[in-house]
Amino acid sequence: MLIAAGAVLAMTAGVATTTVHQHENEHDAGSASGLELTYDADFSNDANLAGEAEDLFYGKVTVLKGRKDLGIGAETQYAVVVERVFKGDVAGTIVVNQQGGKDADGNIVDLPDGDALLQIGGRYLFATKYNPDQKFNTVIPVYGDVPIPNMEAGAPGSPDADGDGQSTISDRWVAAVQDQNDLSTAPSADEPTEEPADDPTPEASPTEGS
Repeated sequence: MLIAAGAVLAMTAGVATTTVHQHENEHDAGSASGLELTYDADFSNDANLAGEAEDLFYGKVTVLKGRKDLGIGAETQYAVVVERVFKGDVAGTIVVNQQGGKDADGNIVDLPDGDALLQIGGRYLFATKYNPDQKFNTVIPVYGDVPIPNMEAGAPGSPDADGDGQSTISDRWVAAVQDQNDLSTAPSADEPTEEPADDPTPEASPTEGS
């Protein structure tokens, strides 16, 4: 399985928990990327990533389009030429948004732990969610922007989705969409409850005649 270096997800007992910004309404003005991810989902799992993404596609980053800070930190926009679509309806050249960027001194800021800024000229597998207010597709951090130079390279262990006798990276993502998990009905995490540090001392019973 191809996994980007590091992780924006806190791994606990094999379950990855998202730590990116979440919004109650991804269409609110000033909601930045508008990225709202299912809580407590492991996006290193292909079926989960495919289920969470509105658009899952392969493309080449061609140019830096700009930088914005809409309230939760730096975000960077790139032009991406779509070369293959596995899920969704993107086509042609689109704007892809990434959480994080560079400040005036060239320092990388606000980038989720384990992610890396997209590179001009690089080809990636993108898993994104669309923001209609900003008209761009925001990548799911780390697992949603995986550099892949050749989508037709062999991928041992992946299913042969197109039946040509070879398992490729393309086959892997075709299968991921076919097997995608519907995370929209995933239960939210239980609210933590506070436990008393020690058992409370029972109150003394009133004595007769007191």
